[in-house]
Amino acid sequence: MEYLDSTHPEWDDMWEDLSAYAINEGNPLCIYKGMCWEYLGSTPDHHNFRHPKHPKTGRVEHIYIERARSAVGWA
Repeated sequence: MEYLDSTHPEWDDMWEDLSAYAINEGNPLCIYKGMCWEYLGSTPDHHNFRHPKHPKTGRVEHIYIERARSAVGWA
């Protein structure tokens, strides 16, 4: 797994994709009692996020966002 920093070309898009999930209602952080979405790292195929206690569900949530380069890897 690799960790992308905030200057990486995929950084803004992956956070925008995270906010687009229905559970997040357009909010990329979903702050709840000082907790928010955490970026855990990226594999060649996915960006991995974890929320320790999502405000909508009250429990730990994980989201795996497909990386753009893996979606077109067959081309």
